[in-house]
Parts: sequence; structure tokens; C-alpha cells
Amino acid sequence: MSDKFLQNLDEEQRAAASAIRGPVLIIAGAGTGKTRTITHRIAHAIESGVTEPSRTLALTFTARAAAELRLRLATLGFPGVQAHTFHSSAWRQLQFFWNEAIGGKPFRILSQKSEVIASALAKVGRSKSGITIRDIATEIEWAKGQEIAPEDYLRIAQERARVAPNNLSLAEVAEVYRTYDELKQEAEQLDFEDILLLLVGILEEQNSIIDRVRAQYRFFTIDEYQDVSPLQQRLLNLWLGNRKEICVVGDPDQSIFSFAGSTNEYILGFTKKYPDAQVFSLNQNYRSSSQIVHVANKIMDRELVSVRGKGTSNVRLSAHGSESAESEKITERIRGLIKSGVDTRNIAVLFRRNDQLQEYAQQLTALGIPVNIQGYSQGQRSFFYDGKIKEAIRLIRGGALARDSALDGIDLVEQVIAILSAVGWHPDRSSGDDARLRLIEFVADFQERVPQATLRDLIHEFEEREQSNVEPESIGVVLSSIHSAKGLEWDHVFLPKLREGVLPITYALSSDELVEQERRLFYVAITRARDSLTLSYSGNDSSRFLSALPALNADE
Repeated sequence: MSDKFLQNLDEEQRAAASAIRGPVLIIAGAGTGKTRTITHRIAHAIESGVTEPSRTLALTFTARAAAELRLRLATLGFPGVQAHTFHSSAWRQLQFFWNEAIGGKPFRILSQKSEVIASALAKVGRSKSGITIRDIATEIEWAKGQEIAPEDYLRIAQERARVAPNNLSLAEVAEVYRTYDELKQEAEQLDFEDILLLLVGILEEQNSIIDRVRAQYRFFTIDEYQDVSPLQQRLLNLWLGNRKEICVVGDPDQSIFSFAGSTNEYILGFTKKYPDAQVFSLNQNYRSSSQIVHVANKIMDRELVSVRGKGTSNVRLSAHGSESAESEKITERIRGLIKSGVDTRNIAVLFRRNDQLQEYAQQLTALGIPVNIQGYSQGQRSFFYDGKIKEAIRLIRGGALARDSALDGIDLVEQVIAILSAVGWHPDRSSGDDARLRLIEFVADFQERVPQATLRDLIHEFEEREQSNVEPESIGVVLSSIHSAKGLEWDHVFLPKLREGVLPITYALSSDELVEQERRLFYVAITRARDSLTLSYSGNDSSRFLSALPALNADE
């Protein structure tokens, strides 16, 4: 048996990667090299004859993570391994079996819920706002992830003491949810949760289809397993059947998406479901300095070990008399980092809520510092929601289907430019704020990462990123919610507004369980930092989580 893919792994990683027969559970702390471990495990399993690339399916939760898995596996010599998000993998299967199972042309994917929710709000006679729409979208995602139909929502939401968004009642949310689904069906549209629900129904009802799916995929790896929802777990159970060739990887301490329907009960209960499971722990942190790891350990009572060794103290805590003084100090430090030569893309400011980003965006922009706002923020549209981008992707998709011989022999960037030039657009004639320039930059980056990529590969990448709301990277200081920062890392991270009522957020204070989720959120935020971490608050009511920290340098 070859062990070439086990070389250059640490002892913990090697033990986990050597376990190529399931079931396997890998508890991977923040920054411990879980992606490296699972890709080398998959490569080792293929090399050893346990599985084949075409029979192997790796699932994760973001397009960025899926792309990273595919790239690393291709680098190891196995480009045929399927690595996708849950939604992308399900959509591929649903499209393939649509005519057989449902008939007719597949419905269109609804990339954004906001417009349909706005129409639903208007139809039931309620006013709309960006925050209301965003919060209702999250509540619908939670309901569908829990497999709660519109007609059952009110009863179950009341039983579970759900808090309705903004000034709405749970009864009004139920009505908006019902109307949203009706409008969507009338327009022959599917949201991303519908994809999973439809596929589950097909696989449960049609044995001939599920038999073919199970014949295709035999070796499963599930990344970020602490974030699965009941609906995703149900689909995974259908894919697996009675087989045990499954490896799940995750960290219960990074479970932060219960508001959207995920639960860590599956990772915590894995050994109960599979008593014969092999269990491994990764504790060597390769990302963060020893001081940052020490702070993270204090928050969650962990024993992660930084392999980077000790250096100068790089964790600071500062108190300010006002929020304006706090933001001014942070923008001053950011400007200092940039003047010292730090790339803006290596700096991030993370917030508990999306609506807290705008103040910092305005201050940094006023200083001439570019910003890159991640995820959703009030008044901002997603990159993939931009009309020019939607049209460009439609044209590229058409080019991929047409297989124009004129595009043969030129690289991917040139192909995309040629397609867009046919409708009168060219990067040399575009203004600097044209979103299509950012699209071209992304295509160039994608081509560098995947040199043999085709237009079809590019379209698939767009689809996965759109599903997961993972936008192409752009120049600028990153402003992001902590939730949107999950899975990312930066050299320098700032965590402002660490007050009671913000982190932990006010509604969490009524429940010990919710407070603990807020603690996990704080832990996730801390572990995004590689080289420096700055914590701050204003006023006298600092977050309870700060009391658990060791003595830190004051931010002068």
C-alpha cells in the first residue's frame, strides 16, 4: 500500500489520513489543516484502491471551500474527484433526473430571495425594509432546513419560541412564508432549499433513481459537519443508504448557524450512530500566532497548540469613551498598517451584525482606503445580483453551450472577453467601476488556479459561488459579519463593539444555550487572525466574554 500522500503531514494529520475505511470522525480545531488532511486522505484512498475519483464525493458548505478542495485534489493528481456544496451537488442530480422524475423543463433557480419576499410583504399589506427582508429570508431558510412547511410554520415556531423579525408577528411571518412560496411556484422558480427538498422527495419515492445515485457515489467526505441541517442530513442518509464509507470533519466549537437551521447534534452524535467509528483530533494550529491561539483557548477551554512559536505580543484590547472614538482609533491603526506596506486584502474588521459595517465603510472610504464588504449589508447588492454581471454570466453560459470553434486555442480570459465583445463590451473601453472588470479579474484568477479550466468549469464555479454568496475577491479592507467570515483568515483582524447586547447579542441573553452559541461566534472571530488581533469596545458595559481573557496589551 502506497503512503506517498501521507508524507509531510504531522502526526495527527497522518493518523486521520491513514484511516481510509469509514466511518471516520475528524475533530479539527481552527487552523489545524483539515483541508490538507481530508484531501490527502482522499488521495491516499484512491491510490490504495479503496475508491475511484468518479465514485468519490466531497461535500462542503461554500463554493470557496469546494473550489479549494478541487484545486488541491487536482494538484495531487486527482482532478476527477467531485467536490461541491450540498446545494450544487443536489442541483446537478435534480437537473439530470428532472425530466424522468417531474417532467418538462427544470425550474429556474432563484438567486436572491429579496425581490420575491418584498412582493410577498406587499401582497400581505406590510411595509418592507432591507433588514426585514434579510431577516425573513433567514427565517425561511431556517424553516426549510428544519423541513417545516409554510402551513406548519406558525405552530412549530410558537412551540420553539421563535422571535419574529422586526415588528412582525409569527403569524405574519407565516403568511409571508406561504405567499413567498406561492409566488415562487407561480414563476416556476426554486430557491436553494427547494433543491434539497425536491431531491429528497424524488430519492425517497423513486427507487430506480436512488439506486443509480448510490451506484455512482460510494466514498463520502463531509467538511464542516457541525453545520449540517436536518434536511441536509436527511439527504446525506439517502445518498449513503446502509453504507459506512463516510468521513465527517468539523469542530463543534465552530457551530454558529443554528439561526439558519444547522445543528451540531449530528457531529456530537456521530459515534452513537456509528459505534465502530474511528475518531481523530487535530490540535496543531498552523494559522495563528501563539498569543492568538492562547486567547482562543481561554474562550473555549481548548488545548490548541500554535506551531508558529512565541514572538512579540500581538493581541491588544482597548476601551473607548464612545463608539466614534473607537472607530477613529481603528481606522487610524488600519491606515498605519497600510502605510507600513500591508496589503488591504490582509486586513479585516469583523462585526456581530451586518448593519454595523456602514460607519466603518464611510470612514475608511473618506480616507481614500478601499473597502470590500462581504456578504449582505443594508443598501448593498450582491455581486451576482448586479444586472451587468447576470447578463455577462448568461452570455458566457451561452458560449459554453454553443462550443464556438472560434474560441478554440485561446485561453479562458480571452474566451470570456471575446464572448462579451460580441455584444459591444470590452475591458479597455470600460470605466473603473464596471463590475465586469472584477469579473474578468476573477476569471484570470480562476484560470491561474485551474489552468485547464473550460467555460463549463467557469460557469459551474459561478453557480456554486452564487449559491453560497461567495463573491470574487476584490481589493480593499474587508468589512464582514463574523458569520460571513467563517472559513476565512487574514493577517490583521479587528473586532470592535465587544459590548453586552452586541456580543452576546441582546436576544441571546435570555438563554444559556444562545449565549454559548455567541461564545462560539467570538471564538470563530478570534481564530480568523493570523498575525495580529485587536479587540475593542466603548463605554463601561464590556462583553462578558472579555473577562475570560488573559491580561492583554492596551492599545495605545
